[in-house]
Amino acid sequence: MLIAVCCDRGAPGSTTTALALGVSTPEPAVVVEVDPYGGDLALRCAAPGGRGEAFPPTPTVLTLASEARTMLSPGLVTSKAHEFTESTRIVPGHFSAEQAAGVKTWAPLAQALRDSASRVVADLGRIHSSSPTIPVAAAADVVVMVTRPEVGAVMHLKDRLERLAPVLANIRNAPPVIVPVVVTPKRIAGGVVDEVSQMLAPSNAAGVIAGVGWIAFDPDGVELMYGAKVGGKDAKIPVLRSAVVLNEQLNQAVGVRAYPAPGGGAA
Repeated sequence: MLIAVCCDRGAPGSTTTALALGVSTPEPAVVVEVDPYGGDLALRCAAPGGRGEAFPPTPTVLTLASEARTMLSPGLVTSKAHEFTESTRIVPGHFSAEQAAGVKTWAPLAQALRDSASRVVADLGRIHSSSPTIPVAAAADVVVMVTRPEVGAVMHLKDRLERLAPVLANIRNAPPVIVPVVVTPKRIAGGVVDEVSQMLAPSNAAGVIAGVGWIAFDPDGVELMYGAKVGGKDAKIPVLRSAVVLNEQLNQAVGVRAYPAPGGGAA
């Protein structure tokens, strides 16, 4: 299963959401940082055991994109990933946009991610209809659009979805499956999801929106997550407990068989 996580504008938390989805699933998963403008997962994520060490400089997503042009196999993505937790591996992004100048098309990478034997969560960062990584979004089983609960942010998301949905549909030859996800504290999540759902209901893209989800605003838990100190069956902090529920929502959106939730159940 390929999950593409992206956002419309600013920094609403697409990278954190992608990592939480990868860490909280009970099955082997690879989180791939596919932001063409560069990323910082290699610096933010600690080595296994929380020793505070950064990942080695290679391989990165550019290594994977290069090899995907000439070799496709179900194990390619995992082979280029660094160990993060017991069941989660990471392919970090490059540091600057200039480093990606040699990638003429991201389509081979999209196919490699799609063909992976492991569950893949691809962080695309900010996206628009002419983004270089549109092929990855089009190849995804489900596209997660992360936003903040402010009215302005949601209205920008609505406009982005209306522009993006037909582009993805044209590439896929089928409607995309999109799940907007709001970053919000757990105590108000239900009300926020209802409000965002109502705001998006009149959208021209409403037909491809498979429900609205949420991910917990949890700065302390996020720090632990990036330190590789929690994950899998230890997913008891708010951000990961909400990610467990979100993973199940995404599974249901694309018709994937449900799996038992780790960490004692719902968020």
